[in-house]
Amino acid sequence: MKKNEKRQLSFNSIELRAEIGATGKKIIEGIIPYNSKSVPMFGVTEVISRTAFNKTISDKSIVRALYNHDTNRILGSTESNTLQLENTDDGLICRCELPNTSYANDMYEIVNRGDIKTMSFGFEPIKWLDDSKTKTRTLKEVKLIEVSYCVPFPAYEETNSVAYMRGLEKNNIDIEKLNEVLEKDTLQDDDKKIIKQTVDSLRSLIIEPEAVEPEQANATLPQVDTSNILLQLEAELAL
Repeated sequence: MKKNEKRQLSFNSIELRAEIGATGKKIIEGIIPYNSKSVPMFGVTEVISRTAFNKTISDKSIVRALYNHDTNRILGSTESNTLQLENTDDGLICRCELPNTSYANDMYEIVNRGDIKTMSFGFEPIKWLDDSKTKTRTLKEVKLIEVSYCVPFPAYEETNSVAYMRGLEKNNIDIEKLNEVLEKDTLQDDDKKIIKQTVDSLRSLIIEPEAVEPEQANATLPQVDTSNILLQLEAELAL
């Protein structure tokens, strides 16, 4: 993981709450939990420490609330005080006063009905601690950029993770099966076979720049940096 890379993280345990405030405004509230494991991807889970957002809050950094990470659908911001962040022992409470827009009203109804209960947030990692035995990364300090409500599918890793996953699926890589294998403490022969097949598929995606014609490059799927995944998969095989 690199510093200053923009990433997203989600938790399955988050419960969103929708209500009408004292001023008659629609309010939505969720909490980013501390010391809870995130949604896993490729066998790695992350944990937010109690100190992770301290600097963001003390610096009074501008954090925006978004509808499902969509920067074109802003719900609030700390700058206008329509998004309030409260640091508690259990986690960071994110309370947003919604604007009177069609997408905000739609989101309120979806959450209020209980159709979607998850939220996510975008951040830049600053300090973290890795535990290779438990395959856990503890985020000690992050720069919080945005919090997103009404997230139907938990996001993870880079902002372009959805397109990234589609690219892998189109290359006959079973993401769910691979994730199940990497979650295991001990790999069986069939598990190693799946990892080897994935490594071969990923290697086939790596094309030397000089071998690609300009018109061919425009016709291909968005290029994905597979180096980190290859290293992790090969490390699994070496265990």
